[in-house]
Amino acid sequence: MKRRFLILTLCVLLLCGTLILPATATAASYPEKVVYDRAGLLSVAEASALNNAVYEAWCSAEGCAFFVTTHKMDSSYDDIYEGVDFLRDYDFNGMNGVILVITLDRGTYYYDMYYYGRASRRITSSEVDHILDHKDVYSNIKGGNLVEGASAFVNLSAQAYNERIAGASYGTIIAISAVISIVIAVVACIGVKSAYSMKKRSVDYPLDRFAKLELTDKQDIFAGSFVTRRVIQSSSGGRGGSSHGGGRGHAGGR
Repeated sequence: MKRRFLILTLCVLLLCGTLILPATATAASYPEKVVYDRAGLLSVAEASALNNAVYEAWCSAEGCAFFVTTHKMDSSYDDIYEGVDFLRDYDFNGMNGVILVITLDRGTYYYDMYYYGRASRRITSSEVDHILDHKDVYSNIKGGNLVEGASAFVNLSAQAYNERIAGASYGTIIAISAVISIVIAVVACIGVKSAYSMKKRSVDYPLDRFAKLELTDKQDIFAGSFVTRRVIQSSSGGRGGSSHGGGRGHAGGR
């Protein structure tokens, strides 16, 4: 009886251990802080609310990290805080994730998106523009509602990481492309076959009797030419790129 009770107790302990370990590993995989308000643009309550929103995005996109940081520019125009600066300052090099940098420059809010690792391959350029131009992101951040705008940003980024959110799905694109390719191939084959099956007839019009070409003058005139080049720098499409971001991993900004 005692032996049976001991075996039952060991089984219960092992079961509890298997339930606790995944939870511990999941909690340990997230850093304690995901919102870095370097510029002091958020209140304590706002930072806490945004921190929870970022954690929710992190949980919904397994394996993808999300961070939000703020920056306030000084009088220098080159005082830009980039994604690589964040990775270096907080030792997140080599991560797979998305960073939102919100910059306050002379009373105007700007924001830039950075992605690294698998996130840079799974989130397409069209999805980047969709995220940056989304009304819940653009209007809120530009209007100073940083918590609402940043929350919408990380939520949309998590959706883009998990599946396509801008335009048709990849399956639809592949199916439509395959149908179009088949139609073009069939039309081309029919055209080639028809061309070769047509009877070749000789020209009945006697050109040597009723047509004559006589060259009376030849002159070549070269007026000259020149090439003008203009380099236009831009960050991303949509409502206009941001000049407050750049460097490795920069996806775009507004």
